Amino acid sequence: MEPRMPREGDDRQTPGDEVTALRAHVAELERELAEARAALSAESPVEPADLLDRIGAARSSSVYAALLDAIPAMVFFKDRHHRYLIVNKAYAAHYQLPVEKIIGKRDEDIFVEETARSYHDNDEDIMSTGIPRLNVELQYRREDGTDGWTLENNVPYRDAEGRVVGMAGVVIDMTDRKRAEEALRRAEDDLLATQERLLATIATLSAPVLPIDEGILVLPIVGNISTMRSAQIMEALLHGVERHDADFVIIDLTGVPLIDSAVARHLLRAVQAVSLLGAQCVLAGISAGTAQSLVHTGDALAELIIRRDLRAAVRYAMARRSAMARRLQTVLG
Repeated sequence: MEPRMPREGDDRQTPGDEVTALRAHVAELERELAEARAALSAESPVEPADLLDRIGAARSSSVYAALLDAIPAMVFFKDRHHRYLIVNKAYAAHYQLPVEKIIGKRDEDIFVEETARSYHDNDEDIMSTGIPRLNVELQYRREDGTDGWTLENNVPYRDAEGRVVGMAGVVIDMTDRKRAEEALRRAEDDLLATQERLLATIATLSAPVLPIDEGILVLPIVGNISTMRSAQIMEALLHGVERHDADFVIIDLTGVPLIDSAVARHLLRAVQAVSLLGAQCVLAGISAGTAQSLVHTGDALAELIIRRDLRAAVRYAMARRSAMARRLQTVLG
């Protein structure tokens, strides 16, 4: 079968025609790329005034334009006078502006005052010192009131003589991450506050000071006593005596199976601290193990008031209170 020849008026291309056209297009792109490279790497110094034309010519190259617009991050170039020379589509879309409204403008021509000032100061620091700034967090606000955070990596742009004639930046929006971090921080703060309240509640419940009669308090203790808990007990005792103006504090140890010597010393110090406030401690329900720990402290125990159980301790305190009242009445009478 003879190959089909295109008839006059048939505008369909053969595969050979398509390959030829594609090669021609590739050659054109390579020529544009070579011209752009030559413009950017010329041996003669690039004057700041010429930088806009040079980079603008590169931006007009379809190769460079396609490359910049394919980058998901925001990309921009500025000259030494803070004018935008190049922005990619991601940059323009982020700030909800067409590219044409950004090129040739300064930040103060585009953004609200605080955002423009922040961007200007950051960029001026880079161009005046010639030192790149990486991972810089900047806050922005748009005209419509929406705001957020960007993370920028900025580097100075130099001419052939090493003079800083502009800068380039690669930017990503980190608003979602920043707000997630802030939400996590608030959640952690709330958790810590809740934990502190819970610990305070537990501490109160572990050492409840109960007024049972005028001038008489009872502190029932249940479970093992750690060194930290013994400190809480002392604090609760002193606070209770001061708050209720108590004369007697009964520490009921019936629910405590055993305390070691270190905790026994804490307990004795609590008794001594209460006496300094003018009240008297009565220990009730001491087990054999606890009695042994108190003896092993080596402290003098003669001044301790000890009763077998809570009922006996309450009777003792009430009797002593009555005796004190009679003596006071006799003195006043």
